[in-house]
Amino acid sequence: MLLRPVVAEDADGLFPLVYQTGVADTLLWDGPASLNEYRLGLAGRESRAWRGETHLFTMIADGQPIGAIDIRPENDSRADIGLWIGKPFHGKGYGSQAVRWIVSYGFEYLGLEKIEAEIFVGNWGSRRIFEKNGFLLEGTRRKSVRKYGQVLDEWLMGLTREDWAAREAGMEMIVHLCPREDWEAAQASGAYRAKSLDEMGFIHFSRPGQVRRVANNFYRGVPGLVLLWVDVSQLNAELRYEASKYEADSGESFPHLYGALNLGAVAAVSVWAIG
Repeated sequence: MLLRPVVAEDADGLFPLVYQTGVADTLLWDGPASLNEYRLGLAGRESRAWRGETHLFTMIADGQPIGAIDIRPENDSRADIGLWIGKPFHGKGYGSQAVRWIVSYGFEYLGLEKIEAEIFVGNWGSRRIFEKNGFLLEGTRRKSVRKYGQVLDEWLMGLTREDWAAREAGMEMIVHLCPREDWEAAQASGAYRAKSLDEMGFIHFSRPGQVRRVANNFYRGVPGLVLLWVDVSQLNAELRYEASKYEADSGESFPHLYGALNLGAVAAVSVWAIG
C-alpha cells in the first residue's frame, strides 16, 4: 500500500466507497452529498496540501484508491488523526499500516509531541487499529458529538512522542527529496533513478531527522518538491550508511542506495512545504 497526497481525481475512486455505504456512520463527517461536491472539496484540499496547510493522504492499494487518512494539528504540539477505508478493504491491515506511517509523519515532519484519535464508543475495529500502533485509551468523553440526531460518546486515544520513539526504535525509515515530476516519471517507468545514480553510483537519502538540513542546504526556495518515505526492509538495491562529502565535518553518516529505488519500498509520499 502507498499513501500519497490527495488529488481531485481521487474522488472518482473514493466516492463509491463512501457514498451511502455505511462507512460514514462511524465518522463525524457525514460523507459527500454528490460526486461533484466531493471532487470540488478534494480539489481545495489538494491546493491547500501544496501550501502546507493540510495533511490529507489517499490510500492506494493495487493501483486504486481505497480510503483516506489525515492528521490535523490543533497547535504546534498536538494533532488528531482521521481515517476511513472502503468496506471491501476492511480487515486487510491497511488501516494499521496507514496509521503507523502518519504517526511517523506527525512526529518526524510536523514535530508534534502528542497525537490523538477520537473514536465513537463501540467502534472496536477502529480502536484496535490505534491500539496496534501504541495508542492508549485515555478516557471516554460522554455526550461528546451529535451524529444523525443522536448524541454519542467518544473514546479518546493518545500516543506521546516518547512512547512512539520507544515502540518504533527498531523501525528503519529513510527519506528522499525530489521534484514531483521526477516521482511521477518513476511511477510510469517502474523505478526511481536520481541523477546521482549515474553520476556517483548511488542515490542520496537521509534519515528523517537529517532531511531539514539537507533541504536548507540544497533545496531552499525550490517549489514542487515531494518527500519519499522508504521502508528499508523492502529495498532491493544495496543500502550503505556513509559519510557525505558535503558534510564531512559533521561526523554523521547518510544512507546511500547503490541502485534504483524499487517503488514497492516507498511507503508514502508527502508534500515538502518547509522553507
